[in-house]
Amino acid sequence: MFGIDQISWGQFSRFLVVSLLLWYFFVSTRAWLKEKGRNRKLLFEEDFSMHGLAEPATPVSVSSSDFPAELIPLRLSEDIRLPVSLYEETGIDDGYSIECFSQPDHPEMPKILEQVQYQQ
Repeated sequence: MFGIDQISWGQFSRFLVVSLLLWYFFVSTRAWLKEKGRNRKLLFEEDFSMHGLAEPATPVSVSSSDFPAELIPLRLSEDIRLPVSLYEETGIDDGYSIECFSQPDHPEMPKILEQVQYQQ
């Protein structure tokens, strides 16, 4: 039936290899043609169209007299002290047991809720 008993394994494997090679050739050719036809100008820096080059850049002069004197302190008369907060080691935080949250009338719950921001 269908000549399967007349085909050898060598012919079958050659058929598979040729079919796979043709398939990969077709897929890679199609991908190459799509890549070739795609527009490559994705970034503004790479877009050298005429509308970007029509307006040349002109230098702008800026001096300190253009701004109010309050914005430009020339020299501070005194040093500014920056506040420093020191890290204090508080030890290992073991957290709370699960019973604190599973029981609504647990005695530690008001103490916990004072430290946590929550919305009712």
